[in-house]
Parts: sequence; C-alpha cells; structure tokens
Amino acid sequence: VKRTLAGLKGEEYLKPAPVYAHPVDWDAVVKIKDSTRVIIETNKGNITLLCLVNDAPGSVWNFLNLVDSGYYNGKSFHRMVPGFVIQGGCERGDGWGSPEWSQRAEFSNFHAYETGAVGLASVGPDTEGYQLFIGHCAIPHLTGRYTIFARVIDGMDVAQVLDVGDRMISVKRLED
Repeated sequence: VKRTLAGLKGEEYLKPAPVYAHPVDWDAVVKIKDSTRVIIETNKGNITLLCLVNDAPGSVWNFLNLVDSGYYNGKSFHRMVPGFVIQGGCERGDGWGSPEWSQRAEFSNFHAYETGAVGLASVGPDTEGYQLFIGHCAIPHLTGRYTIFARVIDGMDVAQVLDVGDRMISVKRLED
C-alpha cells in the first residue's frame, strides 16, 4: 500500500529495514544445553523437539523464553498443507498475528528442511517471531530462507495428523 501511495504521489518508495527490537541475551544463550528438549502436548498427542542451540542460538533462546512464559499454551495450528507443513503459534489464531519485534534469521550449513525440521515463519528476510512450523517431508526450497531451530525427535506421527484448529494444550521445556 505504501509503495502504491508513493507511486501515485510521484515519490520514491524506500522499503523500511526491519527493526530488530528483540535483542538476544547472549549470557543466557551460553547456558542453554545442546540437549534441551521441549514437549508440545496437543489434543492429538505429544511432539518432542530437540532445540538446535548451536545452530540457531538466538532463535532457540527466543523460543525457550516464549515456552517458559506459557505463550504457546492454548495456541492453535492455523495452517496445514498435506505433505508440506503444519504451522501454529499465532496470537490471533489465523496466521496474521505478529509481534511488535522481529529477529534475524539464522542459517546453518548443517541442517536442511527434512521431515521433522522445525522452523520459524516470517514475512520476509529477518522478520521472524513466534509462529513455528513443522515440515512433513523434505522441503529443500525452504532451506536457507527460514531458520531451522529444532527437530522433532518423537511424535512425528502426531505432527503428520494435526489439522487446522488443533491446539497446543501445553508447551514446556523438559528437564535434563
């Protein structure tokens, strides 16, 4: 809309740069164990994630802060594309919600979008927030475009049968 308005006025449109208003607490990041797991209790069963803190430290730190605050509890899955992904965590429940902040994407040479890869949704480069998605299969065109911050280590059968409207009843960190 802003680009169109600028064009109608004969003005140049300059796309605003994302505001990274969500700084990472690096002192807290170094305390996250590389064995940190999170369990997502859904209305169809449980999904256990292994957080990839060595590959996406800022994203894992942010995700764990949201988990520890109870943010995901009761959130719904708003998008399901068979043979592709299940996505949820939107505050509005429809996929259009976004936080007042954004964080930079983090890409690793050691991970690709394969079955069970867990990524952060975005609306463009470096605009990730709290919506997460789980890949149902290999999705090579997403690799290098969306942060992979976790992997499903148990419950992929549950992730495969989730549908729009299913809920994350409880999301919590598992103790080592």
